[in-house]
Amino acid sequence: MRQANRIRLGGVQRRLSRHFGRWGEVIAGRLRRQGVWLVLLIAAPLAVYFAFEAVPEEFRPRIAVERPGEAALRAYSGPGNGVERRPVSIPDLVKGVYMSASTAGYGSRYSELVRLVEETELNTLVVDVKNHRGELAFRPKAPALQPYSEERPQLGDLEEFTRPLREKGIYLIARIFVFQDPAYAERHPEWALQRQWGGVWTDYRGVKWLDPASQEVWKYNVAVAREAFRGGFDEIQFDYIRFPSDGNMSSISYPVYDGQVAKRQVIKDFFRFLDNQLRVRYGIPISADLFGLTMWNHESDLNIGQMLADALPHFDFISPMVYPSHYPAGFNGLENPAAFPYAVIKDNLERGALVYEALRAAEEARDGEGESYLPQRLGTIRPWLQDFDLGAVYTASMVRDQMRASLEGGASGWLLWNARNVYTEGALNKTGTETALH
Repeated sequence: MRQANRIRLGGVQRRLSRHFGRWGEVIAGRLRRQGVWLVLLIAAPLAVYFAFEAVPEEFRPRIAVERPGEAALRAYSGPGNGVERRPVSIPDLVKGVYMSASTAGYGSRYSELVRLVEETELNTLVVDVKNHRGELAFRPKAPALQPYSEERPQLGDLEEFTRPLREKGIYLIARIFVFQDPAYAERHPEWALQRQWGGVWTDYRGVKWLDPASQEVWKYNVAVAREAFRGGFDEIQFDYIRFPSDGNMSSISYPVYDGQVAKRQVIKDFFRFLDNQLRVRYGIPISADLFGLTMWNHESDLNIGQMLADALPHFDFISPMVYPSHYPAGFNGLENPAAFPYAVIKDNLERGALVYEALRAAEEARDGEGESYLPQRLGTIRPWLQDFDLGAVYTASMVRDQMRASLEGGASGWLLWNARNVYTEGALNKTGTETALH
């Protein structure tokens, strides 16, 4: 046995000397004297490493080693982030309305919307956690987020804001607009879009934007999302996750984006980042608001970086803004699309379903080859619907037609949008009523 071991060690020593020269000879000499003990000494740390790597991340102990950039993210959210996995009960069909931060902080209007949810088929509220300027509309617990809060936060303490709503069984979605954020742009002009001749760039409405390629901006919004989930929201919805679409585009100077990488790739990388930091790590349900035309146009990113195929693998829900009034005259043969709400919604959902089916087919083909790059469940479509007068006067039946088209088109629910938060109550079934439309 000893003779066999000496023969094997001799072969190892020769290979070490041949590949590593003088240092190989030193290692070989040490190996000859200490033998198996040296091997065990070297192997022990490797064994611990591989054993640790085999453990799913959510069950690993907290250790000092972090991913690249993780320390910067913790600077916003605090040690340990305070985020814990918790079960979230998502309605089979989400039926919701939008509530701005100002409405949430205005007693009578807030109470009126909550009453509407309680007395009708609605089961969801989508609430802004940033005000119209981008300031946080709540009091953050993470010290590094506190400077970004408005002076008198309209939502106050998030746990106190969400508790009574959750007790009523209302599903709560925190809406975060990302790259259109004037407040953050003013505080961090180094990450804001600049004018080539100097100063911060603004769109036609005078609104400041952030560079979509800035990972500092990514990390900040992830920290806000974690804080919202910790405060009691059930889902995080991201809006304005794109490059700007209006204004003097040729005058923009990007502080980070180099123009060499496709805009689509930048936004796709951001989608993946959100998925990894929120859904994968903490099981937080997330959704994305996309331009309505992403459902129809599958070949172009519309020069804003958004593609439906890039979003579906990384979100639980996709909410395209398929407002009929936002489609041009002649769209799909319709002289005035706003006057045909059922057709616009149904046609968009059916066309968007082609992307879903293509992704699923590609995934099944890769599964057969032992390769997989998509999650087990792609996101489902849950559109924003029009409940405001633009292009046509919207009646209760027109709002209802959109709901019917959504469900017949395979949507997992719908969300009503009205910037003033004034909704057509006549379009909503009263609680407990039975209709053919579920």
